[in-house]
Amino acid sequence: MKVGYLKTTAILLLFTSTYAIAGQSVDERWGLDPNGSVWIENIAGKIEIEGWDRNEAHLTGELGNSVDELDISASGSNLRIVVMNRNERNVDSTELKLKVPLGVSIDASAVSADIKISGLENEKLTASSVSGNVRVNASSGRVSIESVSGDVEFSGQTTRITAESVSGDIELSGVSGEVSATTVSGDVEMKTGMLDSGKLETVSGDMTVITEISGNGRLSAESMSGDATIILPASQAGVFKAQSFSGRINSDFGSVNHAKHGPGSHLKYVAGNGDAEVRVESFSGNIKLKHDSL
Repeated sequence: MKVGYLKTTAILLLFTSTYAIAGQSVDERWGLDPNGSVWIENIAGKIEIEGWDRNEAHLTGELGNSVDELDISASGSNLRIVVMNRNERNVDSTELKLKVPLGVSIDASAVSADIKISGLENEKLTASSVSGNVRVNASSGRVSIESVSGDVEFSGQTTRITAESVSGDIELSGVSGEVSATTVSGDVEMKTGMLDSGKLETVSGDMTVITEISGNGRLSAESMSGDATIILPASQAGVFKAQSFSGRINSDFGSVNHAKHGPGSHLKYVAGNGDAEVRVESFSGNIKLKHDSL
């Protein structure tokens, strides 16, 4: 077996280099500013990040047999961890668990590894994987999460989030303010607080959204063949617009108009004096605009 090594590079502060054989366990600690930044990359396996109330980072885990080196650069305010494999075509699973101060910003990326992040109270959080699932439970000012074929989930609290997947599902809760969710064949499920701006797009996936729009907020939901269900308070004021070429429209907000000749239906309804706007469009999918029953 080729011997890999764990290489620690000191930036601003000096750390002792530690060597390890590929396939062995990792157990390392560094002091870290509670408002610092962390970058972590892993191709296959798992990345788990958890916030705690200490001003230090603690990395544990198991290196895969294909690991050439675990490249770590650490300073008082920044920590960068990269798993480097000898051959990216034949990669063994590496599982890493990282505990960090609650307020640090996070940027985690993977190829086939799952990413799980919890317990943070920070300003910025980014997590992306190609085929792995991305799951986040945190309180963050700005969130960006994405996967190509994996599922994407967020729970906690944020006022600005972007979520993307191609074939995976998207599930969001505890979000408010600005929301953008895009998928091709995956479903979108979302439960929000007050929205100022919402943009939802899917091609063949279904979307179900429980939300409330602020006085001058905007919600746009578009689908090609998937169904779209938007649930709002019965007291929601604003302009409601819906259009489908061959799908059905069912609305608790105003009456649906059907084309006199050929397929197609549309709706336009104004409730109250609010400047909010809800716009839903689908080519062949069904549209529902419903009152929240609670």
